Amino acid sequence: MNMIKKTDIFHIHTYRCGHAENVSDEAYIKKAIELGAKGIWFTDHAPFPGDPFFCRMKYEELNGYIEELKRLKDLYAEKITVHIGLETEFFSSFDRLGYYKELKANPDIELLLLGQHMAALPEGGYSYDLAGDILDEKEYLLLGEALIEGIESGYFDIAAHPDRIFRRRNEWDDNMAEMAEMIIRAARNAGMTLEKNISSMNYKNYFRKEFWDLTENRIETVYGLDAHAVKDLIIVP
Repeated sequence: MNMIKKTDIFHIHTYRCGHAENVSDEAYIKKAIELGAKGIWFTDHAPFPGDPFFCRMKYEELNGYIEELKRLKDLYAEKITVHIGLETEFFSSFDRLGYYKELKANPDIELLLLGQHMAALPEGGYSYDLAGDILDEKEYLLLGEALIEGIESGYFDIAAHPDRIFRRRNEWDDNMAEMAEMIIRAARNAGMTLEKNISSMNYKNYFRKEFWDLTENRIETVYGLDAHAVKDLIIVP
């Protein structure tokens, strides 16, 4: 079931991830109130134990992220509902370590957003380690398989920008349609909402109409901003 209301602003990042505007969490909240939003969902990029990835908050920052948003939730309770979430990839190796169970069990984390930006390789390493031409050809297959694993894991509430896995492919083909169908079926079976990402619409091949045409009248969707700056905040009509 979709947790996001029409009057909510969904999918917000913070300065902690290292590639968002260097402003306070409160700045986003004040802008959301100014726009007339009733709720705002923070979903910054989750850190992983050992901090193996760039463009993520540090693992030691996670508690501070939660505590600051809890403080602001209380401070602005009469004006807006502040929600605390995280966006993260699914990796079976971190699942075996109990990482996702730990996040899911945290009572202060209201939502886990599955955003599969990369995938683990069977031989070790990650998809971004592949040579460019191989990555262009295989990325959507690797990310799609990881995305389906994440959907079927039961840890996540919403899948972010599932169509973005096709970003390196210029021409839509039957193999891409087959992968899209597998993702949609997995999400439907899991009762998971899929996110139509506003930010993806600004980049070539990130937002794939072909994908969303396949979802029509079949699955619940929600619009997410993927905001990395205060100026990105809008209320989607």
